Amino acid sequence: MINARSIVKSFGDNVVLKDISFTLEKGHVLSIIGPSGSGKSTLLRILTQLESADGGSLDLVGKTLFRDVDGRAVYESNAVRRELNLKTGLVFQNFNLFPHFSVLRNITEAQRAVLRRGKEEAEEKAMELLKKMNLADRANSYPCELSGGQKQRVSIARALAMDPEILFFDEPTSALDPELTMEVLKVIRSLAEEKMTMVVVTHEMNFAKGSSDEALFMDEGVIVEHGNPVELFENPKEERLKRFLNTFNSRT
Repeated sequence: MINARSIVKSFGDNVVLKDISFTLEKGHVLSIIGPSGSGKSTLLRILTQLESADGGSLDLVGKTLFRDVDGRAVYESNAVRRELNLKTGLVFQNFNLFPHFSVLRNITEAQRAVLRRGKEEAEEKAMELLKKMNLADRANSYPCELSGGQKQRVSIARALAMDPEILFFDEPTSALDPELTMEVLKVIRSLAEEKMTMVVVTHEMNFAKGSSDEALFMDEGVIVEHGNPVELFENPKEERLKRFLNTFNSRT
């Protein structure tokens, strides 16, 4: 589903990503962990086309998004980019719901505008997902009337409504308190059980260890370790990862 090869990204003289390469199989969950400023969110933004790479190659769901030509990332046509954009979904850390739309309209708007679904079909899809999120009774509420955990579950439903083949999460619980965090992680775990292909940038170490098929640790723009999450957490090979995990262990 994802084949990234030697991805490079700089902002001016600051090299944020250095030779990033990894693959992800269909139905697998990849957790990306690492300290702030390690390049996690920049990588996610490249995978979801919110940022452009400078070099390297990237295939998503069997199609090439960009390829390396003489050390430069050359993107495919706008038609291909749009097609791939429709096959990926992104859940933001700060929800990004439309405050003036009801919960139901937040989930149906893109379905109708982008997928050209009729009102009845879009609403049926939205209600099906709201039931799955245990939020069916909130369909006519507005974002300001919801808790943070409810807002994040609505944003997950909105992303799923577009039928993505890969779902990306950018620190989906960072703005939530511990109780609300558990609400959202429960939903993500249920999606993992359904074999939804997902990439989750997270600071939730227990989730990364217990609910992922793979874990990837980044620091200073490089992949330090990548592999089985239990092995990575219980028997880290690299000293930098050991220090990072010790920091989290000392907080608990």
